[in-house]
Amino acid sequence: MTNILIRYGELTLKGQNKSIFISRLIRNIKFKLHSYKDYLTYKKDTKSLVLELSNKEILDDVVNVLKNIFGIYSISIIELVNNDETSILNKTLEIANSIPEGTFKVEVKRLEKSFKIGSQDLKIKIASNILINTKHLKVDVKNPDVQINVVVKNQGTQIFTNRIQCLKGLPVGSSGRALSLISGGIDSPVASYLAMKRGLTTSFIHFVTPPHTSEKSLEKVFNLIKTLQKFDTSDFEFFVCDFSDILTELMHIKEESYRITIMRRMFIKIANSLCTKFNLKCLITGESLGQVASQTIESINVINSVSNLPIIRPLITMDKEEIIHISKIIKTYEISILPFDDVCSMYVPKNPVTKPKIFIAEKQEENLLLEELITHTINKKIKIYIWKDGELVEKQEKKDKEY
Repeated sequence: MTNILIRYGELTLKGQNKSIFISRLIRNIKFKLHSYKDYLTYKKDTKSLVLELSNKEILDDVVNVLKNIFGIYSISIIELVNNDETSILNKTLEIANSIPEGTFKVEVKRLEKSFKIGSQDLKIKIASNILINTKHLKVDVKNPDVQINVVVKNQGTQIFTNRIQCLKGLPVGSSGRALSLISGGIDSPVASYLAMKRGLTTSFIHFVTPPHTSEKSLEKVFNLIKTLQKFDTSDFEFFVCDFSDILTELMHIKEESYRITIMRRMFIKIANSLCTKFNLKCLITGESLGQVASQTIESINVINSVSNLPIIRPLITMDKEEIIHISKIIKTYEISILPFDDVCSMYVPKNPVTKPKIFIAEKQEENLLLEELITHTINKKIKIYIWKDGELVEKQEKKDKEY
């Protein structure tokens, strides 16, 4: 039997709500490890979870999955023995004999206070036993090559040498459901990832203008979402919105400099409508303050004014280098830099307004058929995909259904 210790980290600080977060995390782990369920047994307590594997051959695969689940602070491959001195000394010596020549340190935590030997005394006994019975190891309490950790708990003693850092954060789904406006660039996938880290199940919406945006461009976004799915849950949607009719109408805006600002306002209005229908509680965007003209405080304010829902901007204080660094870690960078344009990049005016005003934006919209076109687009021009069996599958709905 192989055992993996899963530490909750931040979840243990949630007071009376702790059990809700832990239950959600275990649900997510079971979903992600569903294909291995016949080999797994779960044993939980208030601070950690032990995963028992009956098949050691799947250990590496299981560890790789766990490393991508939000809500897990760290994991260790552990040995479990009974709470008696002989068992602990024998197992720690066995582990020591498997360590290459070098230095070691022993750390003991005695969480089970009925265990008769104190932490310090047990530490000395373990270290002495190793030094007496091995010739290739020396003690170094400051900078050891290997640290042998012993945790005495009421259900048994856990012994381990490794501590694999994981994603931390909150379990996806524990903070509700959100809709991310994903463009295909570098920023929005990173924003989606960071929203998931704070417990949001994240659905996606992408705007296309065929034939100006190609199938390759849409395929790129599909691949980004598939890459992000390893951090998400099973119950999310992907909305592909044909924005062509609205974009054509936006070409009649008198103040060309307001074109991108008003386009983003239309994105937010459509996203709000979908959130109402699909019970999504907030929007996520990839804006970084001051990065481009439409991401100034004034622009953000004008765009916010059409939303009935909170708009979360996880990247708001990050610079491009920080965002790129995360995109490379989560494996979206190489997809994001593929040369396929999105709606915004294709229709940026020569001199976009950097300090727009709400009343001017509203004035520009007055003589256009935007509200009618928004209703038409929502009812007729959105394809819905759902995540099913490792793929995004189009959901068939009646075309005349009103939102």
